[in-house]
Amino acid sequence: MAAGSRTAVLGALVGNTVLAVLKFTAFALSGSGAVLSEAVHTTADAANQALLWLGLKRSLRPPDERHPYGYGGERFLFSLLAAVGIFVFGCGLTVYHGVHSWLRPPELELGWPDFAVLLLGLVLDGSVLVLAGRAVWRQKGDLGLFAYLRRATDPAAIAVLLEDTVACLGVLIALACVGLARLTGEPRWDALGSILVGLLMGAVAVWLGIRNRELLLGPAAPPELVAEAVEFLRAQPSVLRVARVRSRVVSADHFRLQVDLDFNGAWFGRRLDGWVRARLPEPGDRDAAERFAEDFGREILDQVAREVDRLERELAARFPALAFIDLEAD
Repeated sequence: MAAGSRTAVLGALVGNTVLAVLKFTAFALSGSGAVLSEAVHTTADAANQALLWLGLKRSLRPPDERHPYGYGGERFLFSLLAAVGIFVFGCGLTVYHGVHSWLRPPELELGWPDFAVLLLGLVLDGSVLVLAGRAVWRQKGDLGLFAYLRRATDPAAIAVLLEDTVACLGVLIALACVGLARLTGEPRWDALGSILVGLLMGAVAVWLGIRNRELLLGPAAPPELVAEAVEFLRAQPSVLRVARVRSRVVSADHFRLQVDLDFNGAWFGRRLDGWVRARLPEPGDRDAAERFAEDFGREILDQVAREVDRLERELAARFPALAFIDLEAD
């Protein structure tokens, strides 16, 4: 688990829990739908981050007999569950309340506590956004931000980044709508803010759901990582041709690589030249020739197996992200 992801998720969880209590208190005093939307939004974010934290912890369990490739997919599963929760409870309830308030405008008692809580929320959400942004910036490397968001295999930091970006936008919308409702006396401004915040939550939930579904299905490893590994194999004198390459994401930080190789028979033959000369039977000795053929077959297989083991060890040392490497003779 990347330290940046852990810090971002934990910071967001603590901050959103405190904010949710404050926003529900402000709603109880004012009855503002926009403030309620922000309270529900923050509660949904806190629940989401709790699920992300649980997924992060469970994904660290080592491989066992039942799950030989580990539990890295737990992170994607809990992120998907969090996205469903945001859509149903965050987007659904918030939009419903906003539409209801639009059709039947309530009496509002907007005051300084609403603005104070929303401004505090903007400060805390902005702080968490900075933490998540730093984590994503370190992880993305040379990739552009949008390319990284499409290809990243760690949903935790990205989820926090998107949620807190939307949270900051949501607070600004709520501040604007609550302010307009107070200035004009028209409560529908407040209802509009509730609907807009809910739609923002829905958009984030849909994106997170689509991305985590893809990760659960097992997309290919990053192409640049696979290309470097294949280039290393092609440069080996024992390899004649790379026949087929398959890869898969198994966790946020680790990948599986399967490669079928055509080995260079002439290279193995030259390595066995001394072995053959030392054991070559006398002409006409049929029994000795049969024993030699059997021993030669076993030695060839042993040489191939040792070379496969060597290549797998070197790949693992050069590319630590390739946690599971399977090389096979084609």
